[in-house]
This record gives sequence, structure tokens and C-alpha cells, in this order.
Amino acid sequence: MSKENKRLFQTIFISGIATVFSYLINFLLTPYISNHVGIEAYGFVSIAKTAVSYAQIITVALTTFIVRYITLNYHKNKIEEANSYYSSSILACFQLSGALLIFALLCIFKLEYLLKIPEKLIPSVKALFIFVFINFVLTTIVTPLNASCFIKNRLDLNGIVKIISYIAESVVLVVVFRYCTADIWVVGFGSFIAAIVLVGGNYILKQKLTPELKFRKKLVSYKRVKEMMSNGVWQSVNSLGNTLNSGLDLLISNLMLTAVQTGQIAVVKTIGTMFSMLYQVVSQPFQPRMLKMYSTGNKEQFFNELTKAMRICGYFSNVAFAGFVVLGWTYFKLWIPNEDTNILYVLAILTIISSVTEGVVQPLYYINTLTLKKKIPCLVTIGGGLLNVLFMYLLLKYTNLGIYSIVVTTAVIMTVINFVFTPMYAAYSIKLQPLGIYKVLIRHICSVIIMVVIFKGITLIYMPHNWAGLILEALIMALLGIIIHGVTMLNKTEKDKELKKLNQIAQKIMH
Repeated sequence: MSKENKRLFQTIFISGIATVFSYLINFLLTPYISNHVGIEAYGFVSIAKTAVSYAQIITVALTTFIVRYITLNYHKNKIEEANSYYSSSILACFQLSGALLIFALLCIFKLEYLLKIPEKLIPSVKALFIFVFINFVLTTIVTPLNASCFIKNRLDLNGIVKIISYIAESVVLVVVFRYCTADIWVVGFGSFIAAIVLVGGNYILKQKLTPELKFRKKLVSYKRVKEMMSNGVWQSVNSLGNTLNSGLDLLISNLMLTAVQTGQIAVVKTIGTMFSMLYQVVSQPFQPRMLKMYSTGNKEQFFNELTKAMRICGYFSNVAFAGFVVLGWTYFKLWIPNEDTNILYVLAILTIISSVTEGVVQPLYYINTLTLKKKIPCLVTIGGGLLNVLFMYLLLKYTNLGIYSIVVTTAVIMTVINFVFTPMYAAYSIKLQPLGIYKVLIRHICSVIIMVVIFKGITLIYMPHNWAGLILEALIMALLGIIIHGVTMLNKTEKDKELKKLNQIAQKIMH
């Protein structure tokens, strides 16, 4: 295995550990926190995070292209220009997030008039919001520092910093809840500590990896800021579309369905979130090399890197989807045994079915950032969101689909966008024939069908009844999926090449 591929898989592995760590913290600590703080109070955590997501719609116009501009100029050996973008973005991140923090503090000061908060919880909820928004400022400021890991293709180090920040957060939560106080503001304080670790860790990495990148006031240029934001404004539009899309399903459920059904939709959305996190973890390590290939103008190398990213991302999405199809019912039965497992299972499958196409095209989304062609994809996102809401309403109003209307529309619209628009527009943006992308897509779909059939056969032989059995069977399927995906995705020449490598490895082991 080449050094670059080793680094790639190392990054995916470490980033995966960071994501799992984040999930486990929430999975294990949420019941503990809810028992001590109370469900009513803990609900304000989601409200605070939602408020931050609206602030991020504004900052994303700036942060989306910071790393791109710094890295491109660095790879072109234009160090002074890279420093200009770096210095300008540092100051702009401070100013923009600082202005939003001041506005947020003014709102938080009168928060009891904006939200319905029990009187005894008002001080705690306000403190929670303050910590969450300070955390937002810190994570915004860290964006320019992330360029160093992209430049040197060391996102694995960034993953290690994330793991350390999650550990710090969990330690703070456990210690404060256990030895000090059970109060809602502690949740925000934990995320605040994690953000401090993240900023400190990324600054150290910046100093080690790219010490030549330095903040210089004389290089600050608001023309550079305007350039980044003018390209990023469409990402803000896209974020607005995603925010409306992800929030309106629960709102419509609340207005047109029962409270129990709304809760069921909320539960299955956590599964969709897990899948989205998986795509991001696997696809991001490919971005530094894609950025470097794009900056050199070598289309053949760029396309090879792109298809390799699609195949590997496709493996993870296929294994996750096929595994959940055959083990998802058991997962819900073990996790929340007192709920209606059958409804939750069907809703979850409908929620993640678009992952069959979404996972494999994840690397294609980055092309829009590389080529600065965001306008049309953003308009498609907004249009898809509006259609989603319209058809949800029509199906709920005029059919008997009921709760399934909420997830069916999203599944259909996202699958069509992922299979038709995303590949075609990506090929157009980088001036390549879409046939090469569709060859990967078709093989990918064949791979997931084969996986579902074979994995189902495994569960007919043995269906796990506890967490240990579920995890073991999932691991077996993941390993088997490597073979299935490899055989399906590789052409004859590639298969012969891989078999030759395996034969050489076997000979070395024998000797």
C-alpha cells in the first residue's frame, strides 16, 4: 500500500473514531443528564443548537471557501497571497462571529420574553445559551487554522484533536454533574471547554505544519473577504434550504399528526443524522488530495481520485444501509424496547433509503466548492425543499399514508437529485463526460443489492438477540461487504491488479 493510501485510511479510521466517540458520549450521557436535569429543561439544549444553526447560515458565507483559497495559493507557492487570505479570514471571522454574539447576548438578556421558559429555569437556560454561542464563536474562529491540515494532508491529526476535545467535554460533564451541580448550563459549559481544546489544538497544528502562515495586519484585505463571501453567499442559501428542510418535517408532524407520531419521526431522524456523519467522515479525507489535483490542473489524476473516493464512500454507505435493512429492527428493539418497533423500523428505512445514492455522490458535492459553482446546486436544494414541503402537505391531506408521508417525499426527492442532477452537474462543472461517473453509480447500486441479499441470508441463519450478538454480526457483514463491494466495483484489469497484490502479500507471509 502506498504512503498516500496509508495516510488516507489512517485519516478515515481516526475521523471515524472521533465520530463514534461523539456518538457514544451522547448515547451514554443523555439518559444520565436527562435524569438529573429533567426532560423539560434538557429540551432547551436542542433549542439553543437550533438558534446557533441560524447564526451559522450567515457565517457559512465566509467560512465555506476560507480553506480553499488559502490552500490553493499555498500549493501554487504564492505564500504571501495565502497569508493575505489567512490574515483576512482570521479578522473577518472574529468580527462577524463577534457581531452575531453581541446580537445573541441582547436576545438572551430578554430570552424569557422570546421563549416560554419556566421561571425557575430562566438563569440556567440563559447561561446555557451564552455558553453555546461562545462555543459558536470559537468554532468559527478555528476555520482558518484548519487550512494547515488540508495543505499537508494531515486531517488525521485534526481527528485526534477532535477526540481530545470530546474526552475533555465528557470529563467536564461527568465531574460537574457528579460533584458539583445538576443544572442545564453544564451541558453548554462542556461544549465550551471542548471548543477551547479544539482552538488550542488546531493552533498548535498550524504552528507545526505551516509555520509560514502568520497573521499579519498589513496583509488584511477586505477585498479578499468580499471575494470569499461573494462565492460563499450561495452556500448560505444552501444552508437555509437544508435548515428549513430538516426542521419542517417535525413542524408539519407536530401540526398535522399526533405527538406520539412526531416523537417517532424525531427518533428515526437520529438514524439519518448518523448516516450523514458517516458520509462526511469518509469523504473529507479525500478533499485535500482532490484540492491539490484540481490546483495542478491534471484532469486524469483528479478523475481517478474522484472515482476512488466515490467507491470507498460507496462501500461505507452500502454496508451501513444493507446492515441496517437486516439488523435495524433488532437495533430498535434493543435500544427502545417499549416503543413500536415495526413503525420505527419502516420509517427508518424510508429515511435512509436515499443514502444508497447520497453516500456514493458525497465526493461530488466538493466539486461545487472547488469550481466555485454553487448557485445552481443551491437553487436545486431550495427547490427540492419547497417540493418536499408541498408534497408532504398534499400526501397528509389527501391520502391515507399518514406518518409515512413525512419521510417518503424526502426519500424520493433526494434520490432523484442525487442520481440525476448531482452527477450531471458535477461532470459539467469539471468538463468531463458523465458516463464515467454513472459507471461507478450503476456498479454501486448492484453492490448494495447483492449485500442486502447476502446479509439477509446471514440473519436467516442467526438473528442476534442482544447487543454483543448485534455488534458481532455487524462486524462480520462489514468485512464481507469489502469483498462484495470490491468484486462488484472493480473492472477486470483492476481485479487482476488487486489479485496480484494479494498474491505478493501471501508469498511474503509464506516466506
